Amino acid sequence: MRSGLLAALVLVCACGGRGERSGARAGDDAGAPGTTRGALRGVGGERPGAPAAAEDGHGAPALCPVSGADADAVLDEAGRLLYDVGDYRTALACADLSVDLVPQAVEAHHYRAAALAALGRYGEAQVAFAMALARDPDDPETLAAAADFYINIAMPKQRANVLLGLEYARRGSGRAASRRRLDRRLRARLFLLEGEALNDLGSSDLALARVEAALRLSPRLPAALHERGVSLFSLCRFREAEEAFVAVLREQPDDPYAHYHLGLIYERHGRDAEAEAHFSRARALAPEDFPPPVVISPEEFRAEVAEAIAEQPPDMQRDLAQVALELVDLPAVEDLVAVDPPFAPTIMGLYRGLPLGVDEATARAAALVDGSRRAEVDLAAGSRPLDAVPAGARAAREIPPRAIVLYRLNLARAVRTREELDRQIRRTLVHEIGHLRGLDEDELRRRGLE
Repeated sequence: MRSGLLAALVLVCACGGRGERSGARAGDDAGAPGTTRGALRGVGGERPGAPAAAEDGHGAPALCPVSGADADAVLDEAGRLLYDVGDYRTALACADLSVDLVPQAVEAHHYRAAALAALGRYGEAQVAFAMALARDPDDPETLAAAADFYINIAMPKQRANVLLGLEYARRGSGRAASRRRLDRRLRARLFLLEGEALNDLGSSDLALARVEAALRLSPRLPAALHERGVSLFSLCRFREAEEAFVAVLREQPDDPYAHYHLGLIYERHGRDAEAEAHFSRARALAPEDFPPPVVISPEEFRAEVAEAIAEQPPDMQRDLAQVALELVDLPAVEDLVAVDPPFAPTIMGLYRGLPLGVDEATARAAALVDGSRRAEVDLAAGSRPLDAVPAGARAAREIPPRAIVLYRLNLARAVRTREELDRQIRRTLVHEIGHLRGLDEDELRRRGLE
């Protein structure tokens, strides 16, 4: 937290966690591997060649079934196999042949990138998307495909990739809107991609606006209906989020991510039997995405946190002695909505109060400087103007006593093993100590403590 940005508002910083998102990403409804099949443009010029072979390391090389004498047919077959059939290895063979036949065709590089991404060959897919965009940096379909790759597909998930995907989606939205023949569905998908990236980056208020723009263009787009629920959940609008996910399950009863979010909502409301039913269904449908939580008893949790504190250097222990330590199951709504937009309900830890060395009088004085400067408060996703918070809410709030809060159940759901839980408890504790010492989220990220 920058001392010059302090204001007479509850100053809260949180560690970790936003809600999981649907696996039915921004791909075509028919099961595309996350990229858009655009209208095929003519590729002109036929160059006969031998069938291309694709090898993904998991079987014999695939051959494109179409003769290389017809470049248009090869390209069309690559798209059909990729999006209509889901045969990614053979689609890659046809895309490779298309690149050999007509290297200037952006669709060939686009399809090759999409097939590589579907096969999990992320490094090669990244290069292929770069080549496609080098051929045509303004092609909206390729921008949508690249955005989806960086936001939803490339692993491991990294903030830098999501930011890159967001820029591609924004550029694609602009290019699609400037077309003489507007493609409403493509524009909807690009708006949705923006919303997904913004949700991942913690800006769910901005994400909701983009997702709703997508739904105005394509009201029944399943992934957008789901993402709207994610945005509402992250904004702590739980009743609306519940309605959204129930509606998703009416259309897609086996959506594990909708079940999981309903479990989170019902757990918060004390509807334990319903929560566990949805959690169990999510685990059954997507066991890799939703492993059993590593739940330890409150007594074990307290003992583990005490051990983590004892391992910290003396200066950190001295700082911790000056603040309250709260160990609870889930974040209180009042803490989540103390900032605008709210913290996501899945945060693992939180710091309340002013940094050490800053008293209340100094903080209030910082908010009362001349009108030429806007006082700000620091949030988990960055800094926002103080005047973004309703004046009545500012006036009613008092700066709370210093406290670090750790959330037992959210930590349990963020890991897969007891060893990971122990590490995550320590990481979250150190993250919140950073806020206690006045560091903001950007500074913590630079130190590897995001």
